[in-house]
Amino acid sequence: MNINLYRRRRLRSTQPILTRVQIRDLGRKIGFTSFRQSVEFFMDPYNYFKLSKIKMADIHQYLLDQGITHEKCPTTHIRQGDHSRVLISILFPGYPIIKASEQHYRDLRENRSPQAKVIDLAYDQLPVTDKFERLEELYSTPVDWHQRESKSKEYTVEIPLKRLNRSILVEGHASSKLNVRLFLYLWVSERMAWTPSSVCLSVDHSAKDCLSAQDKKLHEYGFNHIDITETTDAITKANRRSTGSLPFTFTFHGKRPNIRHVSVCAVVEKSSQELTSQLYVQTASLYIGQAMESSSRNVPLAQATQKQVIEQLRPFDLKDKLYLPKTETIFLSCAEKFLTAWNNHDKEDKEEDDKDIEIYTGGEYISVLDPIMLSRIEHPTRCIFCAHNTCFDAEVFFKFQVTSMQWKCPICLVKIRGIQDLYIDYHAKLALKKYPNEERFLLEKNDVYLPIEPLAPVQVDMKNIPEKRNVAEIISLDDDGDDADSELTSKRQRS
Repeated sequence: MNINLYRRRRLRSTQPILTRVQIRDLGRKIGFTSFRQSVEFFMDPYNYFKLSKIKMADIHQYLLDQGITHEKCPTTHIRQGDHSRVLISILFPGYPIIKASEQHYRDLRENRSPQAKVIDLAYDQLPVTDKFERLEELYSTPVDWHQRESKSKEYTVEIPLKRLNRSILVEGHASSKLNVRLFLYLWVSERMAWTPSSVCLSVDHSAKDCLSAQDKKLHEYGFNHIDITETTDAITKANRRSTGSLPFTFTFHGKRPNIRHVSVCAVVEKSSQELTSQLYVQTASLYIGQAMESSSRNVPLAQATQKQVIEQLRPFDLKDKLYLPKTETIFLSCAEKFLTAWNNHDKEDKEEDDKDIEIYTGGEYISVLDPIMLSRIEHPTRCIFCAHNTCFDAEVFFKFQVTSMQWKCPICLVKIRGIQDLYIDYHAKLALKKYPNEERFLLEKNDVYLPIEPLAPVQVDMKNIPEKRNVAEIISLDDDGDDADSELTSKRQRS
C-alpha cells in the first residue's frame, strides 16, 4: 500500500459509526440548530467528555433504539467520565480513549474552567507511554518540604486509605479485570513533577526501602512516578470504607528537595497481549472508518454499511477488546468485509499517486522471522512511516520496548510516536495463517504473498563420472650438465 495514502487515511480514522441522519437527530437532542454544529461535535471523540449525564443518557437511549448497540444504559450512579468512555467505545471502536480524555482535561486546566480543581496539578501533561493509561488523580495535598529543615532529611506525608482504593470503573464496568496501579508523584510546582532520583521510600514506619532497582531504572527512562500499589498489604486491601491513614516517609540524599505537592494517581497498566489486542481493534477501526466515510453521502449505502459494521461488532462487548483471540477475529472479519472500501482510491489519492511513478521490478523476498527474537511472527506489524515491507511481531515489540519513552522500529529504527503509528498487516497475517510452516515468502504486486518452493535435489548419474586419472610424477629441473638433460628426456618418454 502507498505510504502517503495510508498516512492520510490514518488521519481520517475518527469516523463514528453514525449516518448523517443520525448525527442530525443527535444534534437536535443536545440543542444544536445546524447540521454543521452537530457534525463538528460528534466527529471529535473528546467532545463527549463535555456532555452532562442527562444528555449522555439520551444519546445512549437513542443508540439502543436505533440498534447501534446492545449495551444497557448505565445508571445515574456512574461517573460522568466513565459514561463518556462507554459512548466513545461504542461509536469509535478501536479509538484510544486516553487521547480524548487527556485532551479534555488539558483544556480544563488551560482554560481554568470552573470544573477544574482548586489545585489542578498537570497530571495529564506528564510523559507517559502507551503501557500506562491514565485514569484520574485520587488524592493531592500541599506540603512545606521546600521550607522546612530536617536534620535526618526525612519527610513524611499521611494519605487516607480510602483514597487509595483501586476499584476504579473503567469504561463503565466495575468487574473489569484491568490491572489498576497507584502512582505517587512529587511536584515542584503545579505544572512540574520532580523526578524521584536519589530518594528512599518507606511505608507505615518500615525501615525497608520500597523502591527496587527496577523502579530506579524506570526513573532513568524518564518516568516521574513511584509505584506504591504493592508496597504494603494495607494498600492492597484498601477500599472505599477503609479508615485511618498510611504514612509515607521519604529520605532524600543530597540537598533539600523543593517539593510543594504530593499526589496519588490511578493508571491502567496494560500487558503486551492487551496492547496487541488494542492494535488489532485499532487497525480494524481504520477499515470501518474508511468504509463509513466513503458511503456517508449516499444515505441508503451508509445505512447498509452501518448495518454491516454492527453485525460485525455485535458478537463482541467492551470487555472483549482486550482479549487477544477475540480481537484477532474482529480484525479478520472487518478486514474481509471492508477491505475493498479501504483500497478504493478517490480522485485526490489517484492524483497524488500519479506523481510518484513506481517501476515494478519483480517480487521481493520477505522473511517472517521476528528481528528481535528470531522466532516466527504471529502478529505482523509495521509502522506507517516505514518504507520496508518486512514486519515484526507486535507482542514481542511491546514486551521489549514498552518501558521505553521512545519507541523505534526494530528493522529501520524509525521513531514511533505511539501505538497510533502502528498497524497490523492484513495480507501478511493471512499468509501466516495459510502457510503455518513457511519462514520466507515472495511478495508479489498487489500485496500477494507466495510461498517459496524448495529447490529440487540434483540427480547425479554415477556412470558419467570419468575414472580416476593416474597421478603425474613431479620432476624437478636441474641445470647441471648434459647427463641431467638426457635423464630428463628419458623420464619424459617413460611418463
